[in-house]
Amino acid sequence: MIHESIWLPVTGALAGWLMGTALNRLVRGFLVEYSGMDAFPPAGGAPEKNILNFSNLLLFGALPAFTAFLTAWRTWSPELLDDLILIGSLFALAVIDWKSQLIDSRVVVVALVLKGIWLAVFKPDLLPESLLGLLIGAGLLYLIGFLYEALRKRRGLGEGDPALLGLVGFWVGWTGLGPVLLIAAVSGILIGGFILWRRKLPLFHSPVPFGPFICLGGLLVHLLQQSGQMSRSLELLAF
Repeated sequence: MIHESIWLPVTGALAGWLMGTALNRLVRGFLVEYSGMDAFPPAGGAPEKNILNFSNLLLFGALPAFTAFLTAWRTWSPELLDDLILIGSLFALAVIDWKSQLIDSRVVVVALVLKGIWLAVFKPDLLPESLLGLLIGAGLLYLIGFLYEALRKRRGLGEGDPALLGLVGFWVGWTGLGPVLLIAAVSGILIGGFILWRRKLPLFHSPVPFGPFICLGGLLVHLLQQSGQMSRSLELLAF
């Protein structure tokens, strides 16, 4: 009989690969339909139009490795199902936003519906807190974007970013939104600034999608909450 320490991560990696295959098709379809990118560019085509490089690395490399780790940690449980819904949604939204600076609202809606069903079946007592996180997350980022546009006379956030933060808030609750935004802002400045520097683009006048960094912050905060390390992490940040 195969030991759990072997078959759990193996089946988790397989599940991640299957998720990656489905999400890759979704990403390809969205980019072709809404941003005009060629999902199958000819040989020697422009590298910025080839969605295979970044998305394949994320969806067929990072995602299976991540789901293997989660399955070994969670085992096959309702909590793992909750994790997979969030992770699959965030990975897809991050790739789409990075490539097109658009948020696929269909992914957001499907994820919210699946999470709502999961809460109703397994944790109905958490539904009010999750709804509050959804409303505050979406409302907060919409307000920030509105005020920025009113003061600077130009758009500072994408229209889909509030919906994305609302989705994250549905998982982490309103108390997790502050750490999510902190991680998103810091990682966006560091990683986005480095990419602009490498491409020799103006630092303050070149758009960088914020969605992938919200996804990163949401994923990290969710895992910290689930592992019971959120309070410790906040103490370290305060120090």
